[in-house]
Amino acid sequence: MNKKLITSMVVLGITSIGLSSTTAFADEKVKGEGWDIPSVALGNGLTEQQKLDTIKELKVKDSEKYNEFIVDGNDLVKYVTDVPEFTPESKAYSSAYIVRTKEGSGVNVTIETPDNITARTESSYRNAAITSGVYDADIRIASVKTMDGSGALAGIYKIYDEVEPAKSEEEQADRDAKREVAQEEMAVTSEITNENADNKNYSDENLAVAMADIKLELQKINEKLDKMNEADAKEKIADVVNKEMKNQGLEDIVTPEQQEKIVNLMYNFKNSPSINDKEMTEQLNSLKDED
Repeated sequence: MNKKLITSMVVLGITSIGLSSTTAFADEKVKGEGWDIPSVALGNGLTEQQKLDTIKELKVKDSEKYNEFIVDGNDLVKYVTDVPEFTPESKAYSSAYIVRTKEGSGVNVTIETPDNITARTESSYRNAAITSGVYDADIRIASVKTMDGSGALAGIYKIYDEVEPAKSEEEQADRDAKREVAQEEMAVTSEITNENADNKNYSDENLAVAMADIKLELQKINEKLDKMNEADAKEKIADVVNKEMKNQGLEDIVTPEQQEKIVNLMYNFKNSPSINDKEMTEQLNSLKDED
């Protein structure tokens, strides 16, 4: 996995915008054959020829049957809150392919066109997918144009909502809360990667492992954190963040200001449904093993 340069269009900070959802609640598959076949999300800005070229870049076989979705400006606004410049009129170009894999296999992401995805890395896509609740999947990302990769990210979320719609308002609320934390994390880690684009001692894979370890540790000590007030809880989280930054050789790379953003992010993670998600624990461990 090669480190990608993060462009200036990624917001350098945490955006806390709640995600609204128009997904209908249902107990059955709503598109094609659900997870039994792969799904592809294509950007609405693509011409018909570019769609065909993108499908080829995503390595979809000619004979392969798949669900197809289109990502538009409304999806960018709904799902990609770390880029507040998006409007309903925005066009998406980068695209995503997802196929579910056996239980416990984890999330694997491959950017098939690395030169054309400037603001997202394989590690960031994986972390975002896992934090938002997308588990056990092979994900491919591609773009026939040089883009930041937000269309593909929105595509991952849209596929999940369309193929496996929430069964209740409570489940949808949990899903939205997880995604909000995932987008906050994307903004913070993108800033760190952007500022270290020319630093040979920096690895976004190491940062991804550090973030996974922090979440795993917070899951272990969550009962203790729940008994603390906000100030004490953040102090304890800061200790965990400092420890994991050192374990990954990032203590002299991630600035104190950035570490503070990570602490605030992880405090939000502690207060999200993700903190008690046992399946997320397995997926985070799988992510660490791969890196």
